[in-house]
Amino acid sequence: MLFLLLLLLAALVPGSDSEIGFEEPVYYHIIHTSSFCNNSWVHMGSGWLGELQIHSWNSSSCTFIYLYPWSRGHFSDKELIDLEKFFWVHIIGVKDFFTDHFMSELKPEAWLSSGPSPGPGHLLLVCHVSGFYPKPVWVMWMRGEQEQQGTQRGDFLPNADGTWYLQATLDVAAGEAAGLACRVKHSSLGGKDLVLYWGEKGLGALGWILSAVIVALALLTGLGFWFRKCW
Repeated sequence: MLFLLLLLLAALVPGSDSEIGFEEPVYYHIIHTSSFCNNSWVHMGSGWLGELQIHSWNSSSCTFIYLYPWSRGHFSDKELIDLEKFFWVHIIGVKDFFTDHFMSELKPEAWLSSGPSPGPGHLLLVCHVSGFYPKPVWVMWMRGEQEQQGTQRGDFLPNADGTWYLQATLDVAAGEAAGLACRVKHSSLGGKDLVLYWGEKGLGALGWILSAVIVALALLTGLGFWFRKCW
């Protein structure tokens, strides 16, 4: 990398320092910044000859922007393309590689809920799967080992942290919901599927809210009787 930068400097500034008016050695350096926003990396780069910026980086086309006519130096078009590829692979590509590597095994979380009623006597079962990476995931409503062909999967939606969210729904008759389960397969689970059974795990969010309200009412009623008895 240092050798490449020295070649670039030599091509941009031909001749000795005295010939071009520099009294001290002039160094070429690169500044590269990356930001992660809306589930994607944004890269910005600039090249500096001493305190003068002579290059910037076009992240859309992955090419250098030459801020002065002479900042192309004596490189041929092919050599400049090779430099752009080198910059992308060895400076920007390394960051993207480590990003993908460290996010490659994030396990999904899953929970069940009921959606808007599809019609009289019917339930809409919803299986939520979130926080997984990479993107490929398999989600299916099951009865035993039998896949429910009526399973409808929504679109993949990105979370703010770069992971993904997906939901799978199933329209069933109210009396046929018992025994159904949502099965999730993902590379991070090590071959052990995540299985959630409808109606088996806890009360659900609405159930807990109703339970809290009932307990609060019972406490208030008890306090009311206690005050009446004391007075």
